[in-house]
Amino acid sequence: MDVSVIIVNYNTKQLTLNCINSLFNYTKDISFEVILIDNASSDGSIETFRQDRRIIFIESKENLGFGKANNLGCKYSKGKYIFLLNPDTYLLNNAIKIFFDTMEQMKDDTVFLGSLLFGKDGCYVNSYGDYVTIKALLIGTIYRLFSINPTNSYDKGIYPKNVRVIIGADLFIKRKVIEIEGLFDERFFMYQEENDLQRRCNCKGYKSYIIKGPQIVHLEGKSS
Repeated sequence: MDVSVIIVNYNTKQLTLNCINSLFNYTKDISFEVILIDNASSDGSIETFRQDRRIIFIESKENLGFGKANNLGCKYSKGKYIFLLNPDTYLLNNAIKIFFDTMEQMKDDTVFLGSLLFGKDGCYVNSYGDYVTIKALLIGTIYRLFSINPTNSYDKGIYPKNVRVIIGADLFIKRKVIEIEGLFDERFFMYQEENDLQRRCNCKGYKSYIIKGPQIVHLEGKSS
């Protein structure tokens, strides 16, 4: 198996279905599996996805949160690479194959790949950032106060671009390193799990890169 796609759903049935449909519509020339973890949804998700023979469906009797649910999905996965994908995303091209081909050509110290994400309007949305620090929080506050949009600069520079943290909406991961270092710290229920993970791995010399090529729409906040 080349890639295991892991999606966590919590009361986002239609968004999740759109995401899964886009995976099967666009992914070609690569072997992949889709593992869906449902965090005790009450919107009809369970009844719908139980019947979807395209996916591996895992039902949780409680809301595990984002990190713990992804860790559970990882235990069922068989892929050489793991692709964590938010349910409020959908593909517009053969993104998984692009990630796979790129990672196969990268150096051994590359563990994480992400892409420049787009909003529904076609403009860039938040795709990467810095570690969570007091300085980063202050800068973010200044951006908001003065209506500065850092995504305006995303198209500049050379790609692949080495970054501190790729957001967890689309995180393509080298499995063999995660088997050593572990995936998410389950003390994080939701948000900043990917920040903690990449900081831990970056401190050991592993790197995160943003690439161009995959076209993925992220409807920010719709899966919260």
